[in-house]
Amino acid sequence: MSGQSYDRVVLGYDGSTMAKPALEFALAEAELRGAELVIVYAWTEPDYGFGLSESVIGEFEATGNALLAEAAEVAAKTHPGVKVKTALESGNAASRIIEHADKADLVVVGARGHGGFQALMLGSVSDQLVHHCPVPVVIVRS
Repeated sequence: MSGQSYDRVVLGYDGSTMAKPALEFALAEAELRGAELVIVYAWTEPDYGFGLSESVIGEFEATGNALLAEAAEVAAKTHPGVKVKTALESGNAASRIIEHADKADLVVVGARGHGGFQALMLGSVSDQLVHHCPVPVVIVRS
């Protein structure tokens, strides 16, 4: 890590129960640092062996946009001084978050998202971030 500061906090957000405390932590941290908050929602196209129709892709994007709008609304109500940007991404969530972390000081995620094994200590995204993210990662547990 370099000593460079970018005044940016990145939040990986999926709207899950664990994502909500991560949103609050990221907002508080961005406010404390005087930084902007970039909220990233990434969706992955299921591998059915064939491509998805435009309408199905549109549904994935609509869901992501709705979750991002919800998070931005919470930010505006609870931390109005924090500048918030949102990013809807297609692809592996950890990879998309890491791309945004390239010019960030901190990445924040919840401990578990919508994945299948809820009893695990860390989700696959947070595990990948801890091992591959170029900046510090905070994993928020509820």
